[in-house]
Amino acid sequence: MPDAITCYTAITFAPVQGFIEKSRKLRDLYGSSFILSYLANALCQAVKDSTEHSLISPALIDVTQGTPNQILIAGYFPEQQAQTIFETAWSQLIQQCKAWIQQNLPEFDYCWRREWSLWTTHAWEFFWTTGMTIQAARENLNDVKHSRDWTGINWMGESSTLSGADGVAFPGMGRKVNPKYHPIRYESDKVRRYYENLSRRDGETQFTDETNIDAFLRSEIAAFYAALSQHPELGSATISEREQLSIPELVKRLVTIEAIARPLKLEFPESFKDISRWQDYDANDTNADTKKPWTGWFCGDGDRAGDYLKQLSGQPNEPLEIATFSTTMRQWGNTLQRTFRNGRIIYAGGDDFLGVFNRTRSELKAQECLDWFYRFQPNVWDRPEAKPITASVGFVWAAPGIPQREVLQQCRDAEKAAKAEGRDRLALRVLFNSGNYLEWVCPWRFLPVLQDYRDRTPQNGTTTWARIFNDVAMLEARHAFQGKDDKGKPVNNGLEVALALFNAYFNATNSPHTPTAWNEADKQEFYCLMSPERQDNFPPNYWEGDGLWNLYGGANRYDAKNSQRLKTGILGDRANYTSNRQSDGILDTAKAKQALTNWIINLAKVGFHLCSDI
Repeated sequence: MPDAITCYTAITFAPVQGFIEKSRKLRDLYGSSFILSYLANALCQAVKDSTEHSLISPALIDVTQGTPNQILIAGYFPEQQAQTIFETAWSQLIQQCKAWIQQNLPEFDYCWRREWSLWTTHAWEFFWTTGMTIQAARENLNDVKHSRDWTGINWMGESSTLSGADGVAFPGMGRKVNPKYHPIRYESDKVRRYYENLSRRDGETQFTDETNIDAFLRSEIAAFYAALSQHPELGSATISEREQLSIPELVKRLVTIEAIARPLKLEFPESFKDISRWQDYDANDTNADTKKPWTGWFCGDGDRAGDYLKQLSGQPNEPLEIATFSTTMRQWGNTLQRTFRNGRIIYAGGDDFLGVFNRTRSELKAQECLDWFYRFQPNVWDRPEAKPITASVGFVWAAPGIPQREVLQQCRDAEKAAKAEGRDRLALRVLFNSGNYLEWVCPWRFLPVLQDYRDRTPQNGTTTWARIFNDVAMLEARHAFQGKDDKGKPVNNGLEVALALFNAYFNATNSPHTPTAWNEADKQEFYCLMSPERQDNFPPNYWEGDGLWNLYGGANRYDAKNSQRLKTGILGDRANYTSNRQSDGILDTAKAKQALTNWIINLAKVGFHLCSDI
């Protein structure tokens, strides 16, 4: 056994993102978040109560929700003990849900103990490792996660209508015997005899040789979900009678009712009501679908948090610094949940968060979402104190007909795009019912450019993005932005045209009504980059100017003590545009030119959909 003083233990479990994203209702999201936080908190509390170990991260605050699922412990915490704590917490939760159903719906004959038992033991992967240093423990945990050892659950019959990946939970789900061990003919006879005996309890049997057993089982499923939807503690808002859920999906819904959540000390939101499909329209109107509102979803994550923690490695106060960072992020997440007034925060687990903008009495406008993002970095992320890491966020403005699970995936993809473009920025994505989308990725410090748009000839004193949108469409139709690469493939490298278009509609004096939206230094740097005087044949010094590339203040990009942080550029890391993928390599100006052209084109397209009152 490793030495209890010099050893560190790291623990996590999976799945996390997949567990959250398989969701149809807002309750699924909340339920998933509750369960993940509950399981992580159970491990953390056990460590806290131990006299032989100390919890380094995550920090424990008065709120269970949002507890991150990666746990770091000072000392050797035995694997079997940790796994037993985790499995006991999950078993208590799942058995409590099962008992609630059987107690509240006693009219059904339950034959599903084996299926619930399988989900008790095979729903999660548990990862445990140790290291002689904190960094070694983290790296070992990542290595362990690469070698998965998960046992899937085989199922028969109908599949879940939510994910399609598991069997439908209903009282008789255990009566179908696995054909691997019994012939199908024997199974059919056994099921038939069971239902013949069951039906005789109330009189003459309903079964004949022509009875369709599968149809009879489907009727039992329908009756079960109808009973769930009509129960006063659930209702159709929690479980619709048209739904057919697997056991874990059913558990996600049940943990959101008071009878189950309160004993688990899970914090309730004010309401679980689904995100507004704003109802102030006539549902009988043939054009009702076109009048339904769009919704705004966002998810974000701290940039290179692992690298920040790695740079603390070996310092005498490393455990304290990590604990302080964890406390800061958990308190920030808790504050975000309590103070967000523009909708709802589904979860905020440290530096990882998911939320949705919502209006209940009127239609949500995209501009309201943008107004919050303009203030995000100074008023949200860096309050009450500046964070040692930056944040990247993906925002999706989604059409009303898109399933929630698809919107969530698009949010994740938008967040990844923000990170891939250089981090410390916002990816704005407009998602249409067809599944197509438009996207524009911008550093936080240059985001106020959206407020600087003005029509050259406004109508009735108002401006509209329709003019620049139409100009872009016309220029694209005429291939004005296009050239050809060295292989003859068309590319958008008409930067001269794109910049001329930009300067026709944007300038530094266009936003007198929002003087605080821009940081003055950032504003000057941005418009100097876009200035026509800088674009004369694009001399070499143009491509090395401020505002294009990410810059770091000092060798250590995460030196919070000395405020040495990332300074973002429009195109992100210069290394992505060099032949040898090194930041000091020879720049591929054609590639950079193409990227900046696309940035301006996408600004016009996304701005039209988000900044126009449409």
